[in-house]
Amino acid sequence: MKRKTRLLTWILAVLLIVSSVLLVACVDKPTAKQLTELTLPELKDNQMAVIIKNGDSDYTCYTVTLTDELKSGEDVINYLTDKAQLKVDWQESTFGKYINGIGGATVTAANEYVAIFTSVEAEKGAGAGAAEYTIGDVTVGYSQVGISEMTVGAGVVFYFETETF
Repeated sequence: MKRKTRLLTWILAVLLIVSSVLLVACVDKPTAKQLTELTLPELKDNQMAVIIKNGDSDYTCYTVTLTDELKSGEDVINYLTDKAQLKVDWQESTFGKYINGIGGATVTAANEYVAIFTSVEAEKGAGAGAAEYTIGDVTVGYSQVGISEMTVGAGVVFYFETETF
């Protein structure tokens, strides 16, 4: 009887380990792709993209599968920091969180900043001179809300680059 109990215990332990490994393997992790030109990946119905300009003809694109926990742009960036080892340099200010660096888009001079663009129409800046980029069939413009307030959703694109003033 003791042998049967031990055998059953071992079988259950092995099944638990195997099922845990399979469960972890099934979780969608963000994927990073290095690009030499500004292009948009093919997105599934439950995905969005985060694209970072690292330098001339050097971009990193993250495809993020949305979950209930990803409610804002800040949540998405924190998720990429945790799951894809994206390097982010945050600064707190009276206006909210400020990004000094994200991936290869890093402020190195006093007249530089990390510009944040979004494809969400209601959050884009308007007016003459407002920068826009067309990425595939999506247009991104300067975000008029902070990263903590940015809307996430299927098909949304965030784009980051270093600019000067």
